[in-house]
Amino acid sequence: MEIPVVRRLNRQEFEIVMLDLDDVLFTFVENNVIKYQTKSEVFSQISTLEEQERFLSTMGFKKLERGYLVQMDKVKWYDEETHQVFFEPYPSRKAPSAPVSRVHRKDVPEELVVRQDARGYARGLYSPLGR
Repeated sequence: MEIPVVRRLNRQEFEIVMLDLDDVLFTFVENNVIKYQTKSEVFSQISTLEEQERFLSTMGFKKLERGYLVQMDKVKWYDEETHQVFFEPYPSRKAPSAPVSRVHRKDVPEELVVRQDARGYARGLYSPLGR
C-alpha cells in the first residue's frame, strides 16, 4: 500500500511522493509531525495546508479561500452575493458551504454563478427560470 508523504528538498521546498509502506522501517514523531524512516530517507506526513493543497490539486481540489480546499467537481451553486459555494442546487441555510475570496472568484466556473434578476429571482444553472 502506498501513502502520500512529503519529501523535503530543503528548508523551503518540498515535493509530495507516494511511499510504499513495505519500504518503511519505522515511524516516529518529531515536532508533532509523523515521520517515516526508510533505509535511505526520512519522509513526513502531510501536515500543512500548502502540502495538502499540492497533493489534492491533482485530484480536482482548489484553494478558494485561506484555509479552504474545495473539491470543484462537487460544487453545484455559487452565490455571487455572499461569495459562497454550495454542494447542492437551491441550498438551504444549513447546507454545507465554503467561502470564496476575492482573488479566487475567477476560479469558480461561470455556469455555477447564481445571479438575481431585476425582480430578485435567482437565475443560474439550477434556477427554474433558466439563464
